[in-house]
Amino acid sequence: MTENTEKKDKDIKIVELCRVPREDEALAIESLLASCNIKCILQSDITRSVYPFTIDGLAEVSILVSDRDLEKSKEIINQNKN
Repeated sequence: MTENTEKKDKDIKIVELCRVPREDEALAIESLLASCNIKCILQSDITRSVYPFTIDGLAEVSILVSDRDLEKSKEIINQNKN
């Protein structure tokens, strides 16, 4: 890896794009973003396979992207809302 690439990687900040109540919604958004070459991270505080339901946001899934991809990600999601 070149020194310039390493510096760019260190400058990346991860921000929350949105939260969704179910894992299947998060996986659909992850797939949509991946089709546009945007990487994301799915994060949750609880194992949904043990508790597959949401109570007061307990099983919500946060979708995280780099700050550089945030605006583009929002546009993609807004264009693909049902």
